[in-house]
Amino acid sequence: MKLRGTLSATTARLGLAAVTLAGALACATVAPATAAPERIQGCGWNESRGGERAYYEHCATNTNVWIQVTRFPRSNYHRCVGPGRTNLDFDATGAWYDSGYRGGLCSHPGDTGP
Repeated sequence: MKLRGTLSATTARLGLAAVTLAGALACATVAPATAAPERIQGCGWNESRGGERAYYEHCATNTNVWIQVTRFPRSNYHRCVGPGRTNLDFDATGAWYDSGYRGGLCSHPGDTGP
């Protein structure tokens, strides 16, 4: 009988550990879903918020690319951007990667074109 009681206590402890682990994993999967809205939009065009200028986030780490920047009331233009964040003009209303402009890739971040 003593052996059986020992197994039951061990089994109960293992069951409690499994329930605790399952609860911890359930909480861990919920955290990213609640954290996502706090994150700024991410790759590509990001609107200005809270006094911060609009910017383009180029998420690749090994290329420079041409983006087209739309502005109002001024005219649109192309700009070469490197990896990371590039602040845009105060009147920028949009920006996107333009693979059709000069092949999409560029050499010198900051260069501009029509």
